[in-house]
Amino acid sequence: MKIRAHETFNLRKGWLRKGIKNILNDPTLFTNKNINPCNQLGIGTNMVKSLRYWLIATGITEETIDNNKHIQKLTELGILINNYDKYFEEDGTQWLIQYKLATNKENATAWYWFFNEFDVQEFDKELFVKELEEYLETEGFSSSTKMLSDEYACLLNTYYSKEKEEDPEETNSCPLTSLKLIKKSEGGAYRKNVPDRDSIPPLIVLAIIVAENSGNEINISELIDKPNSITKVFNLDRSTLFYLLETLVKMDMITMPRTAGLDVVKFNCDYTFDGLVEKYYESLNGK
Repeated sequence: MKIRAHETFNLRKGWLRKGIKNILNDPTLFTNKNINPCNQLGIGTNMVKSLRYWLIATGITEETIDNNKHIQKLTELGILINNYDKYFEEDGTQWLIQYKLATNKENATAWYWFFNEFDVQEFDKELFVKELEEYLETEGFSSSTKMLSDEYACLLNTYYSKEKEEDPEETNSCPLTSLKLIKKSEGGAYRKNVPDRDSIPPLIVLAIIVAENSGNEINISELIDKPNSITKVFNLDRSTLFYLLETLVKMDMITMPRTAGLDVVKFNCDYTFDGLVEKYYESLNGK
């Protein structure tokens, strides 16, 4: 589990593209003592550490050892994004990043907790810090109020930016603010927000359902209640979930029969996560 590994910097516009481009040029970028990654990336020392963290936390890269050297290489998802949406412009790409963050208990612990375990709709800093501290204690992880306050600020800045609302071209804001998963509430509090259903590509929804479940069918109740489910990580309500599932039925990707008194989703083919993600990107080009 990790807390505050981002050096207090939220993921910023253009960072993932910058990271991919430079890692492809030099997989040892972050560990090679003979080069200065600050010069290569054009950002400061702590930002370099933060970028290294975000590349892994979002599932774009993974670190391995090759010939006794620590290197970063693209994951299958990173390869797909680099091939089809290298500038991270598509809605589906942002939702894929959200999925990877919200299910990454090991590296993005607060993000996992916020979407899967923090069962409230409205919150402020005090409640966030208190509940996260209690959760970490149950997991055997020690923390401090300062660490958790920094985590609150970074997570909030991932999804909400006052500056972004005032200036759409603001570059210090996180690209995930476009998902509108957090909104300002009354009295300095914030609330989780159900996203616009039309901003979520159905093929990305299906890819995540497939990734998080085995077999060719799943009870709809599991899509609502289970950690890492599509409803949890995208903060969907039942209405939005069923709208997206019915869209997939119309696309002839799934059926929704009633089996033994339970509503289920049945896959029409043997889908894979990577295959559905690629199908989504190809659909953007009319293939």
